[in-house]
Amino acid sequence: MKKQINRDGRHKKLLIVWGLLAVIMAAAITITSISILTKQIRTDRDQAVSGAAKLAADELDADKVNGWLENGKDEDYEKQYAVLTNILQNTPHLKYLYIYQIKSDGCHVVFDTDPEEPGMLADLQEFDESFMPYIPSLLAGEQISTIESKGAFGWLLTHYEPIYDSNGECVAYAGADISMDEINEYTLKYVMIIILIAVGFLVACVIIGLKMSINNHKADELDMLREQQQRDKQLIREIIESFATVIDMKDSYTQGHSSRVAKYTKMLAEELGYDEETVEQYYNIALMHDIGKIAIPDYVLNKPGKLTDEEYSIIQSHTERGYDVLKSISLMPDIVVGAEAHHERPDGKGYPNGLKGEDIPRVAQIIAVADTFDAMYSDRPYRQRMNFDKAVSIIKDVSGTQLTSDVVDAFLRLAEKGVLRAPDDTGGGTFDDITNIHKNQEQ
Repeated sequence: MKKQINRDGRHKKLLIVWGLLAVIMAAAITITSISILTKQIRTDRDQAVSGAAKLAADELDADKVNGWLENGKDEDYEKQYAVLTNILQNTPHLKYLYIYQIKSDGCHVVFDTDPEEPGMLADLQEFDESFMPYIPSLLAGEQISTIESKGAFGWLLTHYEPIYDSNGECVAYAGADISMDEINEYTLKYVMIIILIAVGFLVACVIIGLKMSINNHKADELDMLREQQQRDKQLIREIIESFATVIDMKDSYTQGHSSRVAKYTKMLAEELGYDEETVEQYYNIALMHDIGKIAIPDYVLNKPGKLTDEEYSIIQSHTERGYDVLKSISLMPDIVVGAEAHHERPDGKGYPNGLKGEDIPRVAQIIAVADTFDAMYSDRPYRQRMNFDKAVSIIKDVSGTQLTSDVVDAFLRLAEKGVLRAPDDTGGGTFDDITNIHKNQEQ
């Protein structure tokens, strides 16, 4: 009960924290979005006003500026005015476009495209107060950065682009003003949209938080179930390993055989690409593959000499006896497969049921390779283990007949990697042929 109360308290705290995070995130998103929007609009307007000024400067015939100021308009002047007007009309948000010659007494109008109150050619405009810091640079014909001002003409971004004649002298500036007044209106609309989105976000977060709280309750129950399943799995593993130890104690000739076969089975299953759960299942099944030996009389199981045909038949019966022992275990119904079918062969000459090819359960196909390898590559009281390379060669030779081909291929890959060779193997071992490992008790 105390544990459940602690969980409930944790869920409430989680819900509160989730709500606070949602509020903070919504506020952060709103503030950040407005900042990004304002910055982006200013960047776009800056690029537009500088682009318009540069285009106007490029289009103007600078060598005629002084002539127009001295002699007045001509046909080229009118054509130039039309070009500047076209630039003004086709640049979004561009409010003014003009050409000024900057002198110490002020700005001398060359062109002024203001549709309402255009300046006349050679008119003198006083310097705007916001431009006073830039006058020395303008008089020197230098490039200046875009200027932001708020005055009688509104909130403007102004860019002055120097115009050079064929001698490289600055004879005038192309000036462009772009309005920033709409930014506040855009920002207000954007804020309203963001607020609506934020409210929706908060509502969604509350709903998600409630669902998370409910799901956390379910998750706690699921975690408890998984913990219990993990304990059950561990218990099953320990019971199976204990049985495997008992099996190997029964057969004095093959100590550790079940554990080694299970280890090789696991390695083969992993090499064949099976998932972790299946590998674990195959490992447990392999541990129990020889459980039927418990029912084999000691005088047959531990006979030091060659077995008679009758005794060999008794040894073979360990597969059926294993089936009888394990068939009632409903918790692991597949565990019986390894015990019954690990001596079946792809060519149908195995036992107890003479299964062929794909009729043999997959785990039994894998255990068969692991079992055969350990039978040859393990020390026995009556002989040394077989030379590693010879054992590998024999398994390769019986691929497709005694052992399943793709499992043998996986075995050969493991052998090539060196993971199957015993740490104390320096290349020794017997090279004697074992014509029938089962009749010589090498189980």
